[in-house]
Amino acid sequence: MITVHNASFHLNNMEILHSIYLNLHPGSAHLLTGHNGCGKTMLLRLLAGLIRPTSGEIVFSKRPSYGVIIENPSFLMHESAYYNLKFLADINRKIGKQTIDAYLKHFGLYDKRNKKVKALSLGMRQRLALAQAFMENPNILLLDEPFNALDKQYRALLLEDLFSAKESGKTIVIASHGDTEADSNIYDQIHIMENGTIVQN
Repeated sequence: MITVHNASFHLNNMEILHSIYLNLHPGSAHLLTGHNGCGKTMLLRLLAGLIRPTSGEIVFSKRPSYGVIIENPSFLMHESAYYNLKFLADINRKIGKQTIDAYLKHFGLYDKRNKKVKALSLGMRQRLALAQAFMENPNILLLDEPFNALDKQYRALLLEDLFSAKESGKTIVIASHGDTEADSNIYDQIHIMENGTIVQN
């Protein structure tokens, strides 16, 4: 359970987020939607602990572990797809080569594993970012526009993965314009954002 109580975030004396209230239960999926600049990505950063609330609080019922895609995923562009996953796996020493290979295969990247990331297409990079997010088996998935650059096959695969993640008790928060049919029926709640706050649930 994640509870956000009256959270705000200020940057350079500007109010970026304000009056944020959320209750995110295990096994639930949430959509943050709204126009560009409404605060979706910044709220994901807040939930991920990348920034701290200026006021209010975020309370976790148990220690969080995250799988995160926020804005343009950062990669070691001059290294291979495999190396990028191994670099992450080395931080969490429970992840071995077998797991890395399994996720490369799952997202259709195994035959590209030795290619440098800079040589991969946008769709392949997005799939690599998804492999990074899912690989550590986190209890919270925070995904910014996860369907971007995916073709029909991998949109369907991601949707299956998200349903499976829900069934296993993970909390999912996705930021998206919400204008695609493929991902619309997974959400338990849709939160419409405007001017740095949630205006409708």
